[in-house]
Amino acid sequence: MAIIKKILNIFKSGNREEEEARLRAQKERYENFLKALTSGDLDTRWNAVRSVGDLGEPFIEPLISGLRDEFWIIRRGSADTLGKIGAPAVVPLIGALAEPGEDVRQETIRALQLIGEPAVSPLIHALKHNHPFIRRGAVQAIGIMGEGRAVPNIVEALKDADPWVRHEAAVALGRIGDERAVAPLIESLNDPLEHVRMAAMATLCSLGEASIAPLIQAMVDKNEDVSRRAALALVTVGERSVEPLIAAMASQNPGIRKEAASVLGQIGNTKAIPVLIEALSDGDRVVRIDVVKALAALGVPAIAPLMQVFREGDVRTRTGAMEALWMLGQPATTPLIMVLKDDQSDVRKRAALLLGEIGDQKAADHLTGLLSDENVSVRREAFEALEMIKKRSIQ
Repeated sequence: MAIIKKILNIFKSGNREEEEARLRAQKERYENFLKALTSGDLDTRWNAVRSVGDLGEPFIEPLISGLRDEFWIIRRGSADTLGKIGAPAVVPLIGALAEPGEDVRQETIRALQLIGEPAVSPLIHALKHNHPFIRRGAVQAIGIMGEGRAVPNIVEALKDADPWVRHEAAVALGRIGDERAVAPLIESLNDPLEHVRMAAMATLCSLGEASIAPLIQAMVDKNEDVSRRAALALVTVGERSVEPLIAAMASQNPGIRKEAASVLGQIGNTKAIPVLIEALSDGDRVVRIDVVKALAALGVPAIAPLMQVFREGDVRTRTGAMEALWMLGQPATTPLIMVLKDDQSDVRKRAALLLGEIGDQKAADHLTGLLSDENVSVRREAFEALEMIKKRSIQ
């Protein structure tokens, strides 16, 4: 028994010596690394940050310091090495998000992104941190990682006390691309700060079809800022909004019909022309005003259907068509000249009136021919139109 104890003591002594030797070597390497990182030249620092990834936790803090290095290559190398170390580096990296420098924050986020899944829960928890820079960085990191599990937490961050946290929350929701964010983002169109509102609008546009129907409803929000930006977002979404907006022209809400017409005019897709022509007879005057503007904005493709209404429509639709043609101006001159010989005296009279309002000189000779028209009202309008064109040419 005594011999066995003696042998065990020898083994223990050997193991202790090996452990002490290992710790001395690690300490020496740590000190050498720290010296190289803090006082070495660029090449020395670069080699240092690349050499310690396999040594783990003892080198995390010096590498965190490397994120603040004046040279990008050292910051990038430190981030890469921290990413390789993995989960043990997550908490120190989240603490490093408190650094005010954008360059430091970006490399910190890069390291967290490289670590991946082990960083997700700590980052979500950091959204409640008392330091706004850490909350902001955490939102950015989650967004870049595209972590859908965090959407409810980021939605909550849209109401953060710090405007830059709110801004980054709106951006992050766009990167993740989850339609659960649509309604909260529409609320953010009323944020007190412009850069937050613009970020929310950009994300709503990026979400595409998922945001179109809610944005159409938001066009009549009681808050004018929300309604205006909702309309602008639909214009920005563009072609994908056209069919839903055309459908919205049948809404029972005149406010939606009005705003839908306006947005269709701004988008400029000619698919909207038939429904807008039909809306010239809308029972709400305010709606008709925006319909007329939209048809004018659609330009030359709208002229032929407008001329048909001009000749054949009822009083309300004819009046709207006339206003749209007047707003179109010179492009409408030739089609109006062509109906100066129409069988209906009322059509000739209205064409003369419009040509006078447009004031295009090339209509003068054709109007002169109407001075001998059989209808006195036509002759009177032709004379007035010629006088208007003459005055405009003098000016």
